[in-house]
Amino acid sequence: MKKYLLLVIAVVLWSATFAQQADSVTSHKKKHAKPAKPPVCYIGFSTGVDNPPGVFGLDFNIRVAKFITLDVGAGPGTWGNKLYLGGKYYLKEPHRGWALAGGFTFSSGEENVKLHLSTINGVEKVSMSLKPVDNAFIAVYHYWTLGKKYNRVFVDFGKSVALRPPHYHELYGDPITDQARDRIRSLSPGGFLGGLMFGAGLSFGLYRK
Repeated sequence: MKKYLLLVIAVVLWSATFAQQADSVTSHKKKHAKPAKPPVCYIGFSTGVDNPPGVFGLDFNIRVAKFITLDVGAGPGTWGNKLYLGGKYYLKEPHRGWALAGGFTFSSGEENVKLHLSTINGVEKVSMSLKPVDNAFIAVYHYWTLGKKYNRVFVDFGKSVALRPPHYHELYGDPITDQARDRIRSLSPGGFLGGLMFGAGLSFGLYRK
């Protein structure tokens, strides 16, 4: 009788140990498996020329439909701080592959910007006041999956157009030349290389509990 009791106890202990190991493996797989649903939002960082959220900016892509995100972001730019509002239509779910984008940017401008510019008396340091500028942009993005979840890496290419000519004036220094004015315009959003826009970045998926 004792032998049977010991055998039953051994089988129960073995079964419990095996079940615990199986649960551990399943839990580990679930932890590292790709989520069943795509993220409700992506948060990311990007850089580039005429990049919508700035030279190095932070942006959010909020999922509003199967193939559509609402995009907002901000960061420092060549014409003060830069904000943007836009959207994307993705050609492949879940928000991967090619995407068509468009939106608007606002650059705050900046006071007392010190620049070395060509003046009527040679190259000098002058102080400039850069006024706010509004732009519209269109672009094409391409996203690739990064890792086993829905994180992404991307590149973009497009065009940014100022909705009005950049406004600025000189605060201190000798009168600047036409060459200096061209350089200032090249610093304005949409003023470099005819408004050519290109960049790259990373974005990470955020999920609702």
